Amino acid sequence: HEGPKAYKQAFGLLYRFEAERPNEIWQSDHTPLDIFVLDDRQRSVKPWLTAIVDDYSRAVPGYFLSFMPPSSMRIALALRQAIWRKDDPDWTMCGIPEKFYSDCGSDFTSNHIDQVAIDLKFETIQTEPNDPQGKGKCERFFLTVNEMFLATLPGYAPKGHSDVQAVLTLEQLEQRFKKWLVNEYLTRKHSEINMAPKDRW
Repeated sequence: HEGPKAYKQAFGLLYRFEAERPNEIWQSDHTPLDIFVLDDRQRSVKPWLTAIVDDYSRAVPGYFLSFMPPSSMRIALALRQAIWRKDDPDWTMCGIPEKFYSDCGSDFTSNHIDQVAIDLKFETIQTEPNDPQGKGKCERFFLTVNEMFLATLPGYAPKGHSDVQAVLTLEQLEQRFKKWLVNEYLTRKHSEINMAPKDRW
């Protein structure tokens, strides 16, 4: 009586897939961050984070942080960072995925990303519409970013808190985010895999 979406959430079978090796499956998604930072005109704005998560290890080989709204260009820039070796010797994740898993948004299903996939020879896979569980590992990473990183910073503004003043610039936020990602997130024991993402990768 409440429609197919409600029925699926209540009674549908939930299959949690798990990659068998690093770089077999990468998941990607965007989220607006719950923090106000200063843009070039000194206005308080919430930036967007595009993240790529390795399904097997939960490690993050690449991301893109900016004020630009979700687009295929954001995805391509995050992929570029994920694929190449990093200057930081503690951030070792890189390579080309076998499968690239995302939602069915127009940015992920664009000709741009299709061409990137053809050039680099990886398969793109999209979740079913209205199936947030399919992107669960990205969603879990975003929750971790919110609770363990953003909540410690000035300008943190969870939903319902719009009167917070920005303190950091986008560049300062990115410096802190990268340091947290490499030194804390990748080295801390992950509850689902029972070891650090860096070690698992």
